[in-house]
Amino acid sequence: MSLNFLGSLIGTEVKINRGGPDSIVGRLLSVHHDFLSVRLIDRTIVFIQLQHIKSISGANSNASRGNKSNSNKSDSNNRSNRSNRSNRSRTFQRFQTAHTFEGLLNQLRFSNVQINRGGPEKIEGILVQTLDGFLLLVVKNEIIRIPIFHIKSINVANKNKSNGNNSNSSSNKNNNNKSNSNNKDNKENKGNNNKNSKATASQIVAMKLMLKKYHSR
Repeated sequence: MSLNFLGSLIGTEVKINRGGPDSIVGRLLSVHHDFLSVRLIDRTIVFIQLQHIKSISGANSNASRGNKSNSNKSDSNNRSNRSNRSNRSRTFQRFQTAHTFEGLLNQLRFSNVQINRGGPEKIEGILVQTLDGFLLLVVKNEIIRIPIFHIKSINVANKNKSNGNNSNSSSNKNNNNKSNSNNKDNKENKGNNNKNSKATASQIVAMKLMLKKYHSR
């Protein structure tokens, strides 16, 4: 698949792969030497290795608009979406300077990431190092070694994303008097989203010690 062809699709809605957990629908943002970036309907930016793309086609824009309107039913969700849009835009600007997939992984160091979109190969943890064609991921105080070749996609993951969604869904079931409380939660989440995707200073120190022990074995 030529880079010129992929470049011509930048800014359009595309469907990558035909089905299953590896199928991704979103707006193509950029194309690089061995990976591309796609923004999903929920504004998550996913980086995909070109070698794992089996097919790419134009997405159904009407379906995309329908999904978008369904996702924006409430005012609180709209505010949350604007917050996520701003944070994920900064995420893209931060990593768009990488020209290779391995360079991208290096820029993601000490970020909370999700590897692959679904299925048994999906895993989430803190990326601590890339070395000799492998990525080292800390998952629950354990270092997992993953061949970079087998990584189909990667995206920055917000640790509290699922908690925030659960909070919003439960609050929607209650009466309208709770909307003020939800607004406060959204403002707090806006300031914390970037922090949630990056390891804290104390976590980084602890992980560096883990790495030192790991390499000394």
